[in-house]
Amino acid sequence: MTIRSLALTTLAGAAFVAAQDTIDIPADLPTRALVPDVYGYSIEPIWLNDYISTPLAATLLGTIANITGAAPPIRVGGNTADQTYLHPTLPGGNSSDPIPGLPDAKLFNVTPSWYDTWADYFPPGTPLIYTLNLAANESAWRNAVAQAAAAHAALGDKLAMFELGNEIDHFINKGWRGASWGVAEYIDQFRNLTGQITSAPWYAQAQPRPKFQAGVFADPPWVPDQQDESDDFSIANLTRDGEGGIVEREGDRAVIGSYATHLYPQSSCDAKRWLRMRLDLLSNHTTLWLVSDTTNLHWLLRARLASWAQPPSSTTLSYEYQTNTPQNVSQYIPQVAAADKAGAPLVMGETNSVSCGGRSGISDTFGAALWGVDYVLTGASIGIQKTYFHLGAQSEYSAFTPRPYALKNESLASGIRAGWYGHYFVAKVAAAAEKEELRIAALPGANTSALSGYAVFAGENQRRSLRKLVFLDLGVWNGTQGLSNNSTLSATDGTVFSNGTRPSATLSVKTPWCANRRVNAIRLTAPGTNAKSGVAVAGVTFDSTTGEKVGEEKTEVLSVGENGVLEVKLTRAEGVLLEVVDGSGCTSGSGVEVVGSSGAFKIGPITWVGAVVAGVSTALMVAL
Repeated sequence: MTIRSLALTTLAGAAFVAAQDTIDIPADLPTRALVPDVYGYSIEPIWLNDYISTPLAATLLGTIANITGAAPPIRVGGNTADQTYLHPTLPGGNSSDPIPGLPDAKLFNVTPSWYDTWADYFPPGTPLIYTLNLAANESAWRNAVAQAAAAHAALGDKLAMFELGNEIDHFINKGWRGASWGVAEYIDQFRNLTGQITSAPWYAQAQPRPKFQAGVFADPPWVPDQQDESDDFSIANLTRDGEGGIVEREGDRAVIGSYATHLYPQSSCDAKRWLRMRLDLLSNHTTLWLVSDTTNLHWLLRARLASWAQPPSSTTLSYEYQTNTPQNVSQYIPQVAAADKAGAPLVMGETNSVSCGGRSGISDTFGAALWGVDYVLTGASIGIQKTYFHLGAQSEYSAFTPRPYALKNESLASGIRAGWYGHYFVAKVAAAAEKEELRIAALPGANTSALSGYAVFAGENQRRSLRKLVFLDLGVWNGTQGLSNNSTLSATDGTVFSNGTRPSATLSVKTPWCANRRVNAIRLTAPGTNAKSGVAVAGVTFDSTTGEKVGEEKTEVLSVGENGVLEVKLTRAEGVLLEVVDGSGCTSGSGVEVVGSSGAFKIGPITWVGAVVAGVSTALMVAL
């Protein structure tokens, strides 16, 4: 038996998430909270001045706040956070000084007045997170303690949390800590620095008092080829699976507002992730969930098969994938569980498509926008409360750039890129009625490499009601229009195009909604996966200079058919949000809303493992 045929045979038993004639919504589908500010941004400190120098970012973020009722959270942090030093004054009277200058600053000097410059820039209600310099500990963190006081003096109650250092699991390689650096030392230093801050008079008087975002780890816990150094950093280890460690003392537990990890699935500066730097591997639901390197997966399977006297069972192979396969979002399930048990949510505190600034032709395309939507909603469905996309004013992955600049022998304009439209679409998904809390679940019947689906509910347990459905076609369609954007590199404009007619399909979804109910459909569209322009949400675009909305929303109205079946057309490389207009479902004779489709198969949290293995089958066909 060949490896290819064995893979097909062994995975067949688990492939219950393949495309179905009708997509069911199981009655007991597990859900997680979908907060209105699920999509946020992380801004590199040295680039913050550029972002606040024009109204573009504030206008865009204000648009999101108007939709969701909550301004997107902003984290000011990144690599230069641990190279930031506070001084009473600077030469020339400047409030900040990047040395030796942008874009290659390795040192960032600021004064207390620097915090004032951005205190009132963001929309009202914006929760701000500021990363303190944990690396510089030669004077008992005198610099970090002073930073905390100065930041709060300027930002006041807008300051939601501090972080202590950025990507602290890289501190050994950067020469900032010794070989013994790990969870134990970090906890000691966390307690030392937070103790100094919380015992300061300004902190005692603050209302509310800023909390701390703990962890801030860069390396994915289950991906060996992305480990920058040997250490024991993970949220599970940090909290001893939520039962000790950093939360062993109640006082420490009380000041932690959230836990943060970072993830970049591809990289322009890391050799192993550079090899998988492809748009078709980014815009791929299976890769997002599980497989970060199909080549490694191929060799893993080959090596394991060679060690087995008899072909493995599907259960054995499933176990092998769970324990050995490089994983993307799915690897954070145990980290979420540990954070939950420790009393605070897990967030993806810094992320984007391609590390080290992104890669034009991937990061700035519509495929990346679809990936961003899928990423945020997948994360939310497993309990990653918020996802922060990193921004640099001259980075190729930034959703919007505030000022013109030169890059790679080209002159780029300020502007808005495809990724922004993904955020605008997610805002529509996360928007809730007043005093209504939403919850989200991934749909097992819409879970392939090219298709993902989500159900959004209001309420919990037996009284929850289905409010919205989201479907994303992540299949690649490289069109011939929308190839350029004057804020992106023209050298990466598309040159390879798909043949024939752009495919489309009609999805049939078995909903709890009554026949003839009206359903609004809002679409995330573009000329193709490779498009850098021509992207829209319900026909709305944004002015690249001002950030203002252009055009009126065009909402389709669908009607629920007999037995609650809703049919919707989905074009290759497109997203659609479906929201019931006149009520959220049917009621039984007792008045209790029917929330799941009759006869739908059952699924609990553990069933996701089987779904993962089923989804891998598509990736295997690429690798084998």
